[in-house]
Amino acid sequence: MKRANVIKTMIIMAMLVGGVLLFYLHLTRRNTEAVSAEAAGNRAVQEMTAAQKLIAEAAFKEYPTTPVQLVKYYNDLSVCLYNEDCTDSEQKELMLIMRKYMDEELLANQSEADQLIELRKDVEAFQKQEIKIYSVDVTPSLDVDYFNYEEHECARLYSNYTMKGIVEGSMAYNTIRQVFILRKNEEGHWKIYGYKNEEETGDIQ
Repeated sequence: MKRANVIKTMIIMAMLVGGVLLFYLHLTRRNTEAVSAEAAGNRAVQEMTAAQKLIAEAAFKEYPTTPVQLVKYYNDLSVCLYNEDCTDSEQKELMLIMRKYMDEELLANQSEADQLIELRKDVEAFQKQEIKIYSVDVTPSLDVDYFNYEEHECARLYSNYTMKGIVEGSMAYNTIRQVFILRKNEEGHWKIYGYKNEEETGDIQ
């Protein structure tokens, strides 16, 4: 092989090797940046408060398909409101999310402004008495009572809220049983038609 051809071949090989190295370095840098971005994103999620996570996830959450799923999600929002140190803005956002799952007739009974005022009063009372919602139990799916009322498909189920707080220097517990009535709307979505406390037992008053 002539010397010129050898040199030409070596130059081409060097260029190919250089191109491969540059491409490898580019991929490595992109992967590193992607990993760093993912790590930063995961860290940001971990540092979010419970309220921030619920608010951020609400826009992507699929509508609950069963009465039990709906009441459980409603309870998640409620526990966050009463147990966490939410800002005024977070309280309003969480309340607005809760209203999305309420029946039109229930919403008509209380405006957003009035509901927010009542909510903040309740939360303040909990905080003053140092009360926390300790656990929540919802009626199992098989025990949900389905019935028809005024040509609407309805469901009745219960939530048991166990709360703890300090009474006369000692930890005390109280359980409240709340009945929920849900009604299915024209779009086939279950909505909270009404709820009330049915039973209350324990030392916290």
